[in-house]
Amino acid sequence: MNRSSIALGILIGCAVLAGSVGAASGDSREQQRRSDLVLRIVEKWGEHVEGAYARPAEAWSKDMVPLLMRTPMASLQRAADARTFEEMNDALLAKAAPVPEMPRADLARPRVSGSSAAQPAEADATPQAIGDASRDLVYVPVTPCRVIDTRLAGGPIPAGGTRDFDIAAATDYTAQGGAATNCNVGNVGTIGSAVINFTVVTPSIAGFITAYEAGGTLPLAATVNYVAGDIRGNLAIVPLDSSSAGADISVYTFAQTHVVGDIVGYFIAPQATGLDCTATFVTQNVAANGVFDIAIPACPVSYAVTGAGCRTPGFNEANWAINGLYLNNGSMLAFCSGQNTTAGVITVEGTAQCCRVPGR
Repeated sequence: MNRSSIALGILIGCAVLAGSVGAASGDSREQQRRSDLVLRIVEKWGEHVEGAYARPAEAWSKDMVPLLMRTPMASLQRAADARTFEEMNDALLAKAAPVPEMPRADLARPRVSGSSAAQPAEADATPQAIGDASRDLVYVPVTPCRVIDTRLAGGPIPAGGTRDFDIAAATDYTAQGGAATNCNVGNVGTIGSAVINFTVVTPSIAGFITAYEAGGTLPLAATVNYVAGDIRGNLAIVPLDSSSAGADISVYTFAQTHVVGDIVGYFIAPQATGLDCTATFVTQNVAANGVFDIAIPACPVSYAVTGAGCRTPGFNEANWAINGLYLNNGSMLAFCSGQNTTAGVITVEGTAQCCRVPGR
């Protein structure tokens, strides 16, 4: 990287910052400290960006300097001290990180009466139910993983612009600024909806972004509302376009802004699973002409009896009153009851099959 051009960019950034915030921020020592931290960050990670994201380090640093010059000092210090690129990015976005939670099935609230046209109501991200009423989708959580970062690829989304992104069937997300892995999402097949924590970074003016299914109609609800210079995040469920191998989601923004997206889970169609079954068994000797009433042992906890039966080793050795299951006061019981019809001792054997859905 050209260190002198980066340093010049930082000095310009300091001058702009000082002019925009007035004398209260005119402390030259504070500006020098900020400049040193910014320089440390762009010099330390420029080559990594160039290698991992195929973006010239100098171009990346010039884009990052204005953002870094407005980053809170505490966050900037943590970013400069970070040992990994991911830690550095997380430090810069610390202000925006909400606590991930299971999303709600209802995706959005109606527009708030009297709200600005630039700020429709945010999407509701708290769940009442999991899945889809018609398809019974299953929620699968994943370790939070970056799938979108316009600071590393593509640059800010322009005001009034829309950009498409891939979520499913991706081998890695570096082309759109994300992780160099599939985030344990790109290899799972068809995904109905993704649960993504979106963060806007230093928008130019107040506004909102809306994430929605690629190729779909832009919804009225916002994903994140923001003000100028904000770093703000929100968790959202975004349906994916699974009709082709193209982009899965689109992101619209009212004002020019960078957008970062971390996936935390997805909804997928359930897969058929076989029953998990076991058996209980009992054996008892019955004297000649003796009456027997033998309870077959109950199923283990969480298993339900699905069948039962009784036998004797010989043929026609018993008259059966109950052979297997019978319903008693609403409960299904398993018994071997009857009478030994021989003049000798017989052995009565009983077994019950017990099954459950795996994991329940």
